[in-house]
Amino acid sequence: MSVRYALYFSPVTNSCLAAFGAASLGRSATLARATNVGSPHPNKARWLALTQPPAHYGFHATLKAPFELRSGTNIEALTQELKQFARELSPIPLEGLAPRQLSGFAALTLPSQPAALRTLAQKVVETFEPYRQPLSDTDIQRRKKQQLTPRQTELLEQYGYPYVDEEFRFHMTLTGPITEQDNDYVEWLKTLYRQFVTDTPMLDQITIYSQPDRNSPFVKIQACPLATAGQPA
Repeated sequence: MSVRYALYFSPVTNSCLAAFGAASLGRSATLARATNVGSPHPNKARWLALTQPPAHYGFHATLKAPFELRSGTNIEALTQELKQFARELSPIPLEGLAPRQLSGFAALTLPSQPAALRTLAQKVVETFEPYRQPLSDTDIQRRKKQQLTPRQTELLEQYGYPYVDEEFRFHMTLTGPITEQDNDYVEWLKTLYRQFVTDTPMLDQITIYSQPDRNSPFVKIQACPLATAGQPA
């Protein structure tokens, strides 16, 4: 299979939010998790197991889900268009961002989602749709096993991902599947978050991640800052 790319929000490298993400998942945006990584949690085996799925994708919020490039497009053109696109947008405060349980896993979520956030996410989806190679039948069937609603199935077939437009929910995944027995782990994540993040984080850049093959982790290859405060969006 070809290289896949994804358009994510991931925090600025030296920010408090990035430091939390690196601590909670045991990897940076640009490097895979090391085999001898140290554990921030007292139970390393449990931490490794719970964080294996999100560590594969990196600490992020999905704006445009992983896709292969359509024939006739290239990563250079995608990068240049995203840089210009990002410069025309204003940063969005992520008020109330905190670890919570969300549909069977833990993630950083918002108590309420600003309309501007959904608008931005859908604008990313639609603007960069010309770069996306349509999903293979195998990928479509894999997604349909998730018990999607009719509307989610429609979005999957249209955009290659079921959780866009009105189905979009901003989240930054912190674990794989969890149960009520993992409530203590979620509380530990809340404590860890408070240790790192004291101010309101901002969605202030859009990043390109790449994956050379399906077994390799996603890594950041480009960050595209949004318009800075005080400048016109």
